[in-house]
Amino acid sequence: MAVEGPGLLLRGGFVFDSERRSFAEGLDVYCLGGRIAGVGRQLAVPEGTPVLDCSGRYLIPGLIDCHVHLTSSGVPNELNDAANAPLPIRAWRAEVFARATLEAGFTTVRDLGAADRLNIHLARAIEEGIIAGPRVLAAGLGVTMTGGHGHGFLAREADGPDEVRKAVREQLKAGARAVKLFASGGVMTPGVDPRSPSFCEEELAAGVEEAHKAFRVVAAHAQSTEGIKNAVRAGVDSIEHGVWLDDEAIELMVERGTYLVATLTAPWHIAKGGAEAGIPPFMIDKAEQVLVDHIDSFKRAMRAGVRLAMGTDQGTPLNRPGENAQEILRMAEHGLTPEGALLAATAWAADLLRIDAGRLEEGLAADVLVLRRDPIADLAALTRKDEFAAIIQGGRIVRAAPDIHAGGKR
Repeated sequence: MAVEGPGLLLRGGFVFDSERRSFAEGLDVYCLGGRIAGVGRQLAVPEGTPVLDCSGRYLIPGLIDCHVHLTSSGVPNELNDAANAPLPIRAWRAEVFARATLEAGFTTVRDLGAADRLNIHLARAIEEGIIAGPRVLAAGLGVTMTGGHGHGFLAREADGPDEVRKAVREQLKAGARAVKLFASGGVMTPGVDPRSPSFCEEELAAGVEEAHKAFRVVAAHAQSTEGIKNAVRAGVDSIEHGVWLDDEAIELMVERGTYLVATLTAPWHIAKGGAEAGIPPFMIDKAEQVLVDHIDSFKRAMRAGVRLAMGTDQGTPLNRPGENAQEILRMAEHGLTPEGALLAATAWAADLLRIDAGRLEEGLAADVLVLRRDPIADLAALTRKDEFAAIIQGGRIVRAAPDIHAGGKR
């Protein structure tokens, strides 16, 4: 993504301090070359620098979603809908979904699976400035066992450590900047039980080794208890979903620093939308099976000090592009403080993904969401676009309200 330009000054706002978990009043944020070049009071900047007047507004880092399927729409029967659409149609749709996600304040996402590795191509199109969207850390295809969750659409089947290695290498060769392994069954694949483990620890370890050799972060789809523990012991960086966490699994995650990306939104929509929304019965049955235990596992992990990062699993039924911030509210609803929920979608997410973003600090990516309301006092402001005064990505204005422009001189 192009980041050259004359710079940009965000003047006089309340700036979120990720360490103190609070806002500091009356600070400037100077963006230059796609990075934050300074944060302070009455910063001196070159004559003619564009200025946005942020007085009375609240500046937070651009939001990060660690688990999306950006090429998916979130229609009730997503698998059939997408499978029956020609690749060019899916690509054009993906452009719309990418823009909607960016305009919802999400400047970075990790995409954990797309048919035809469309997510990798989408990431390149965004990076080259062909289309607008969040930065995408794309996994290409996930890697699953024969007949495992995601097979035939979002994942490449593999069996045994050597074949898993090869499958991961294929994604890396194609340009993947993240890796996803399937450690258990799931909700959206027919005939697969989410309580069942899939890859054994040795297979997972082989995939993790290949990914880490290439400095890629590894996510494990893991809902079953044994699948979670296999994945953690194998060295994955994050557990996606984590539906059935027992005490041993939680202890392992705390000990090893493994993140939980709970994606509470995904089964909630399936269970609540139900047959009336047109969701297939097998998905409804499994979502209802996981829903209560999923929430309980999240609460227990949170209380135990498991590292958390925000992810929606956007693209699952009724889990639509651009509505990603609902997961932040859901995490707070189930016990995370508003400050913690905001950090899970900014600083903590950036730490998981190992990217220079997620904080408003000098040297990091100049991704900023300017809000009219204090999101700690009103977390739901993150879901209301009329509360967005400006969205900045890489130091460039994605969108800014007319009343925030202050001219071209500082």
